[in-house]
Amino acid sequence: MLLGFFIIFTKIDIYMKTKFILLASISLLFSCATKSIVADTSKTTAPVEITVVQEVVPVVNTVVPETKPVTNNMVMLTRELYESKILFENSCNKCHNLYAPNEFSKEQWPKILKSMQKNAELSDSQISGIQEYINSQI
Repeated sequence: MLLGFFIIFTKIDIYMKTKFILLASISLLFSCATKSIVADTSKTTAPVEITVVQEVVPVVNTVVPETKPVTNNMVMLTRELYESKILFENSCNKCHNLYAPNEFSKEQWPKILKSMQKNAELSDSQISGIQEYINSQI
């Protein structure tokens, strides 16, 4: 049977072979396509009224526990204080967790900053700017 198909296929001219191959390819493509399902919505009734219920639920952050006290006072930062804040955050956070400005007193911070100045490779003017920023936040 296969031999008979091969003999017939070789006798057909090129135009017909092209049509046959194209038809076979399209048939194969559509036979492998996914079937779509259309839902019959004619029997479904729409709800008369939709009520939206909102409930306030207290959320406890268990991923990042709050360990540091949060200050409630907001202080407007000048450009210099903002730059010192960024310097404080980027320099001190390289080696250890960043301490909040209110974790130490105004008397303790100068000693801490002086001891960390060499490790952080900061100049005296940068340390004084960081001290001004910390004092503005306490």
